[in-house]
Amino acid sequence: MATEPGVLDANVLAYAVNADASQHTASRALIESARDPAVTLYVTSQILCEFYSVITNARRFPRACSPAEACRIVSSLLALPGLQVLPIPAGVVAIWLDLLERRPLRGDHARYRG
Repeated sequence: MATEPGVLDANVLAYAVNADASQHTASRALIESARDPAVTLYVTSQILCEFYSVITNARRFPRACSPAEACRIVSSLLALPGLQVLPIPAGVVAIWLDLLERRPLRGDHARYRG
């Protein structure tokens, strides 16, 4: 079955990582389809930020990832030829990953405190 173009949300990405989720198989298959350059799936930097927040927060994700592991997962997603980051300057994601490498945060600490 062909994958239709579409925008992935943070939940789909999180289900793809959580093998215990009932939606895991379908979500993982959708992400895996993005290995094909003929597939076009989209995310935004906001979606990637929310995904990072979810998978590093033990209260929201059953097997929370370390900040380093979460960055590796996001980087592996960005390497998929069929996955595109919609512009909000695309360089923002690289800057965000650099900031997280310098100051690793988990989802439960990444809240705005303004």
